[in-house]
This record gives sequence, C-alpha cells and structure tokens, in this order.
Amino acid sequence: MTQNLTSAQDKMKAAMLASGIPSKEVKVYGSQIVVTSFCLDSAHRWAAFIGGFAKVRGITESRDAAAHNKGSCLNPTTIPVWRTFAVVR
Repeated sequence: MTQNLTSAQDKMKAAMLASGIPSKEVKVYGSQIVVTSFCLDSAHRWAAFIGGFAKVRGITESRDAAAHNKGSCLNPTTIPVWRTFAVVR
C-alpha cells in the first residue's frame, strides 16, 4: 500500500511542477501539500491551482536561508518566501 501512496504522491508532484507556475520548492507529504514561492503573486496562483483538487489551508510569509555563513560572526543571510499549505480532500 505504501508504493501506491508514493506513486500517487509522485504523480501529483509531477502534475504540479508541469503547471508552469514558478516555485522554489514543491513538497507532498501524504495528504499534505506545501509549495514555497518567491513572491506573493505566485503563492496566490498556486492556491488557485491547488484549490481544484485540495483544500487550501492558507498562505504564510516566512524566511529561508539564502547562504550559510560558516565560520563567521555574521547573521544568516535570509530571503522572504511565501508558503501555500493544502490538504488533499
């Protein structure tokens, strides 16, 4: 049964990536979907696209590390990102 879930998740992720909507990252965890976007407009486009087959739970602004400042006293370099959360119905 795990193989069927994995293949269904892979198919869902492939279909989402084929949509052409820009994203930083697309993750599918079981029935959970998380799409990370670089801009709010893309996050809203993902929400509209995902809304066709899943329940969109919301869009949140967050910060991701852009560079790892190893061996220095600098604060980590971060960039703003928006995450779209959804649950497959």
